[in-house]
Amino acid sequence: MQPDHVHYILLAVSLTLLLAQLTVREKHSAHILFAIFCGSVSMVALKQLSSGTLGPYQYLIGMATCATCNCIWLFSRALFREKNPFGLRHIAVALTIAALVMIQQGYLFATHHWTLNPSWLPVFSHLLREATVLLSSCILVLSFWESLRGFQHAHTTDRQQRILFMVAFGCAVLASKSAKGIFASQPEVLASIMSGITLCVLVSLQFLLYWRSNTVSDTHKSAKGTPPFSQPKLSDSSQNTFIDGDIKLAKQVQALLIEQRYFLQPNLKVADLARELEIPEYKVSKALRTQLQAKNFNQFINTLRVEYAKGMLTDPEKQHWPVLVIGLECGFASVGPFTRAFKLYTGKTPNQYRRLTLSNQRCT
Repeated sequence: MQPDHVHYILLAVSLTLLLAQLTVREKHSAHILFAIFCGSVSMVALKQLSSGTLGPYQYLIGMATCATCNCIWLFSRALFREKNPFGLRHIAVALTIAALVMIQQGYLFATHHWTLNPSWLPVFSHLLREATVLLSSCILVLSFWESLRGFQHAHTTDRQQRILFMVAFGCAVLASKSAKGIFASQPEVLASIMSGITLCVLVSLQFLLYWRSNTVSDTHKSAKGTPPFSQPKLSDSSQNTFIDGDIKLAKQVQALLIEQRYFLQPNLKVADLARELEIPEYKVSKALRTQLQAKNFNQFINTLRVEYAKGMLTDPEKQHWPVLVIGLECGFASVGPFTRAFKLYTGKTPNQYRRLTLSNQRCT
């Protein structure tokens, strides 16, 4: 395959994936960021294709390649953080890196188009390049960290998605760094290899985005299609006993556990909720005990998990799922604790509950 062919393929795929984001009905920030990334990658391919004909003007196209690693960082945050994935400071950092890339490409255009010989120019060029490389490297590390953050408490499907991101991202960085060392004296070959690596990243991220979106959609459908479990309500008497701050905290704990489905995370502890809410552990325990009428944390979590499991066990689309799989999806570490907890709250094992409920449904 000719070197230019790889660039043409990268250009075609990146533009196709960019347009594909427009067809998504329920767009999230991850879709928008991925579309921006695809657009920037298409400019990378176009710059490579036009380098032999446009001369210094290729660097003007290069100014539009400013949304690659910084955009991937925001994309990874949007993908793996359900609550406030990024704020103004994160956008400011991404824009700073974009500005450095644009300034660097503008500098290359100016030095190739005009004769510039001030004494400070080499120093400026060196500092600009080093700052861009340093910030870009930090952003790459942070992108990888986003998939590791919360991995221990993620459910099975979430872990698989995080592993896919880590493998695709890690292999791409390793391959690109190795290629730069091996083919440093062959710029055309290096450019083709880098385009090939970028192409693999594009396809992997598109698959991951599709998988992630479907997982969230299936979760909502499952929640709507199964009998709703009763959410704990704040005690009416507590309204007169505790200050508004305690009631607000209880609602935050309830939202975190139920609305964001933290109760499905395996090995969940009070410390995990306290860390997420950035408050002391004793306040979380107090909110559970006084406001949500929980005897203890494990009992409260197991109640939620069992109610959720009851819906999964009676879901016709999940009849082929083994009890072990349902237990793991509900946050239990193994089938033993799942069976014991389920029998404690229902008086039946999961298999007995499934058979009895499904037989009753057929009779009616």
